Amino acid sequence: MKIINLSKWQTTVRRDKHRYKVINCGRRAGKSFLVSVEMLRFASENPNSDSWVITPSYKQSKAIMWEMLKDLIPREVILKCNESELIIELLNHSRILLKGGDNPDSLRGVKIDFCVFDETAFFSKWDEVWKVIRPTLIDSQADVWFISTPNGLNHFRDLYLTKHPDWISFHFSSYENPFLDKGELETIKIEMDEDSFAQEILAEFRKMSGLIYKEFNRDIHLVDVPVYKFTPDWTFTRSLDFGFAHKSALGYFAISPTKNEMYMFDGLYQNRLYESQIAEIVKEKDNGYEIIRPIADSAQPMSIAQLFHEGVRFDPVDKSTDSVKNGIVRVAELLMTRNDTGKPTLMFDKSLDWVADEFETYRWIQAQQGGVIKEVPYKVDDDAMDMIRYFAVTHTNRAEAEMFITPLAELKGKESFVVGESGTIPSINIKDFVGDES
Repeated sequence: MKIINLSKWQTTVRRDKHRYKVINCGRRAGKSFLVSVEMLRFASENPNSDSWVITPSYKQSKAIMWEMLKDLIPREVILKCNESELIIELLNHSRILLKGGDNPDSLRGVKIDFCVFDETAFFSKWDEVWKVIRPTLIDSQADVWFISTPNGLNHFRDLYLTKHPDWISFHFSSYENPFLDKGELETIKIEMDEDSFAQEILAEFRKMSGLIYKEFNRDIHLVDVPVYKFTPDWTFTRSLDFGFAHKSALGYFAISPTKNEMYMFDGLYQNRLYESQIAEIVKEKDNGYEIIRPIADSAQPMSIAQLFHEGVRFDPVDKSTDSVKNGIVRVAELLMTRNDTGKPTLMFDKSLDWVADEFETYRWIQAQQGGVIKEVPYKVDDDAMDMIRYFAVTHTNRAEAEMFITPLAELKGKESFVVGESGTIPSINIKDFVGDES
């Protein structure tokens, strides 16, 4: 029989009786081991039950949790072990299943008796995963654990801050694992920057190291938009980044006559939207505004054409050499506090907290391009960042703004396309893009 020794913090979490537990802990604190132990305990004590461990990806489940579970569970109590589906069935017919959150639809339709989300902060499709899993917990009223190291100020922090009688949150640093060499942790402290050490080892919620827009601050940039200022001499526009599996990000902007005040006052942030649905939403939100030079992702010419067919116009944004870098520089300038007003040029309505979430996690990573290591934006959960960048390059370069309108013909080949005044589209042939036209 195996003797399992738990640390003080692991014992504290196990004994707590709350249904929902949010466990925020540093690297190598022992979180994955605790999950494995609790899975084995629950499965052993509850015959015919299903316990799930869901990690950000199927690959991660197999690489980390699977081997740990197989090593922990005595072979004499295992009835079946399915390596391809990552299922362990015990002699009492309880099952432990490992799942990945990279395909939320694959998690539908079953009853779960105990559920653990491991590395919760690193789910790229968290909202979709939770919407799928939550109904499966109704019949069993299953306990749920959310366990992770922080990853900036994202959904895991929101879970940690939840206030409800059924919820409890825990915070443990790596130092609280008695089996770790404290001298090694002190060495890491010297080697890492302050923010990274605070997040990875101390498990503190910090803005992520390598942030692209360090200028952004919720207290400064999220405001009650002064709509009373929106007189007829203001300019109104919209910007769109298409998505389906990920979010479609739509933003509505108001620009003062002097261009020293700009507000994103409305928007949409939702996945699984078809062009026809986007068109209906845009028509409703357009009501009462004269929209000037609306802009969208030029990488989606078919979608732009389909929206035009639905009666909604967007012009394709330029994506020439260095357009991303130049756009990031322009957005950063808009976020800086002005000397003349004491406020940033660009601000956002307080209701658009999804914009803030992306600003606080949008960061540089190193990638190899043409044999050269370069810093590039991390292309996960960046839909709002792209949408705001399209707006910035199109509407804040003043006289140069027209340079950022790319004829759709350049994007799709030889289709007929004419850009008229203010980017109107008088002669696009929809049949070339969307098939038969009624």
